Amino acid sequence: MSDQSIETRRKNAGPGLVSRAFGVCATLLLPVGGLIGVLALSYGGRNRYVTTFDMFPPEQWYLNPGYWLNYGHLALPGIFLVLCLTNRRYGPGLTMSAVLVSWIIVAGIFIWAVSTYGLQAVQGELATLPVMATFAGALFAGQILCVYLFDRLRGIPWWRAPFYAILWGGVLYAGLFYVQLLMQSDAPVANRTAVILAIHVGWAFLGLFIYQLFRRLIRPLPGYGGA
Repeated sequence: MSDQSIETRRKNAGPGLVSRAFGVCATLLLPVGGLIGVLALSYGGRNRYVTTFDMFPPEQWYLNPGYWLNYGHLALPGIFLVLCLTNRRYGPGLTMSAVLVSWIIVAGIFIWAVSTYGLQAVQGELATLPVMATFAGALFAGQILCVYLFDRLRGIPWWRAPFYAILWGGVLYAGLFYVQLLMQSDAPVANRTAVILAIHVGWAFLGLFIYQLFRRLIRPLPGYGGA
C-alpha cells in the first residue's frame, strides 16, 4: 500500500471521528441538562419547607416533617426518572456518560464557587465537606444502580424497568445518605426515614406515570419490544 493511499485514508477518517465526537456531545446536551436541572431545582427548593403533612400538635413538633422536609427533598428523586428516559433512548453507555459529565460540571461549579466566595461561604450555603461528599457518593451510587437495573430489566412488560430502577436507585441513595446522617444526630430517626422512603416510593409510581407519557415521544433502542 502506498504512502499516498494511507494518507488519503487518514484524511477520510479524520472528519468522521470529529463528526462522531460532536454528535456525542450534542446528544449529551439534553440528558446532562436534565440532570443538572433537577439538581438546580432541588437546590432552589432547599429553603422552602413542606408543611402540608404536619398533623401533630405543637408539643409533638418533632413528629411533623414540616420543620426539616423541603421541596428539594421532593424534587431530587426526579433525577432517576431522567436517567430512565435517557437509558430508554440511548442505552446505558451514554446514560453513564451523562452522569459523569454532569458530576464534572457540578465539581467545576463547586471549585469556581470556592475560589470566588471562599470555602466557608460555600459550606454556609450547602453543608460541610463531609456531608457534601456523602451526598455526592450516595447519589452517584444510586444513579449507577438505576442505570444498571433499567438496562437489566427493560423489556416486556414495559413498566418493570423504570419502576424498579427509580425505586431502588432512590432507596440506595436515601439509605447511604440520610440514614447515616440521622444516626449521627439527635433527630428522630424512624419517622424521618419513613418520610424519605415514602417520597422515593411515591416517585417510583409518579415516575412510571410520567415515563408512560413520554414513551410516544422518546423512541427506544431497538430489540426491546418498544419498552
